[in-house]
Amino acid sequence: MAEALYFMPDISGFSDFVNETEIEHSIHIIAELLELLLDNNTLNLQLVEIEGDALFMFSTKIPSYEELMQQTETMLEEFHRHTKEYDTKRICTCGSCKTTIDLDLKFLVHYGDLTMIKVKNIIKPYGREVIQIHRLLKNQVPVQEYVLFTENIYILYQNNMIESWTKKTEIYDLQNLNYFYKILDNIKLKVEEESQKEAQKNEDFTIPDAIINRTFNANIEKIHRYLSELKYRHIWDKEVMRVEFDENEVNRVGTEHNCVLKLGTLKFETISRPSKDSLIYGEKTESIIFLKKFYYLVNLHALDLNATEISLNLYLEYTFLGSFMKKSILKRITKMWQNKLESLHQVTKSELFP
Repeated sequence: MAEALYFMPDISGFSDFVNETEIEHSIHIIAELLELLLDNNTLNLQLVEIEGDALFMFSTKIPSYEELMQQTETMLEEFHRHTKEYDTKRICTCGSCKTTIDLDLKFLVHYGDLTMIKVKNIIKPYGREVIQIHRLLKNQVPVQEYVLFTENIYILYQNNMIESWTKKTEIYDLQNLNYFYKILDNIKLKVEEESQKEAQKNEDFTIPDAIINRTFNANIEKIHRYLSELKYRHIWDKEVMRVEFDENEVNRVGTEHNCVLKLGTLKFETISRPSKDSLIYGEKTESIIFLKKFYYLVNLHALDLNATEISLNLYLEYTFLGSFMKKSILKRITKMWQNKLESLHQVTKSELFP
């Protein structure tokens, strides 16, 4: 009978994540993270199933202990790089987006016989080995990030294991089940240190060419959502026929989308800047005629629950020809944005929300 290594990366904190926060964004975020793990599958493990917050994988080619541990470290490092970058580039203020940085990753590894079952055209591992690794998903390991070896795989690699592993015994189906685990908290700390050393890269915002100040009779979170959720853009921006964007991705710094107008298409990229007491959303484009670059930042400051102070900053960098028409171009763009803000105000002060 063939033997296999069974491997399960499992995102810790996923249950709290989807139960307590916005479902739509959490689905996008978890999908991104699971795809990231698959992209970093250096051992070419075969994917059996996606099980909510976990990947169930196996291989009949048994790796060395060093290769296996490198696989866990690679996945974990890329996982935390992604969540850290996601946090620094985050635009959305919903619970799912704000708590992505708190997610952790654990690994369960087992070794045993490989029995396959076929149902219609679906063939996958089946039997007691599969049951055993799944039972250990609900273990009593007291930390969030670790790699867990069943006794079978511990015996397979014990001659190569020089690190400190903790043995634990739990009762499953009235029988003792031994397993061993190793804490992996050093990876997250490493990524955090790398992130702190890197200078934060922000758009070099100079003095704006125009500032439009308004007060909206609407909740700040509602206004920010209409601004940053691309699927709502056409509701308040009447010049936009539709917005082309990746619906499986949460909008954040660096996200690109196309605004399809009656007379063409403009390509935009999401931007922002740090702020402790305001919500800020912006975009930039190099697609406007006579301008090398145009970008805007909307600064939102809550006055009370249903009143928000709006400050729109417009930045224009002209081409050579555009420099001869500065006044007329700025006047036209300022008027256009005054109309957009008025439409946005009418939409956001309504009680209705899509």
